[in-house]
Amino acid sequence: MKSLDQYIKELHYTFDETSRLLTADLDTLSQFNLTPQQESYLMYCVQFEPATAKDLVREFQVSKSAISQVVARLEKDRFIEREKNPDNKRETLIYLGPKGRMFARRIKDFNEKMREEYYTHLSIHEIETVIESLKKLNMVIKEKQESL
Repeated sequence: MKSLDQYIKELHYTFDETSRLLTADLDTLSQFNLTPQQESYLMYCVQFEPATAKDLVREFQVSKSAISQVVARLEKDRFIEREKNPDNKRETLIYLGPKGRMFARRIKDFNEKMREEYYTHLSIHEIETVIESLKKLNMVIKEKQESL
């Protein structure tokens, strides 16, 4: 029987292997020259458009000034656009800009490829199990980070 340490090593190795195997598929995103932080914020905006700085602060648990710096850079590079919220003039809404929409199309293409070429080889139950396990792990990580 494997020890907990052996399972953890196998889990980390499997995550790393999946990442390596998908490197070629993800190369299409490398042309955008985003930092990991910029990519994370942009991915959030793709999923939850329109977003606000407050949404990003809450999701990534960083200061508003840290968010503002990254958002300003993404706006300068035309990945996002900011507009005043017509319902709340003190709030700014973040929308995808031209490069952000291109990024979103590449993400959509990647997701379709994942579904058609890879996920179809797993059962719905296997996919559900992976999702539930990762959600639980994410919840534990968030709780531990919030308690720091």
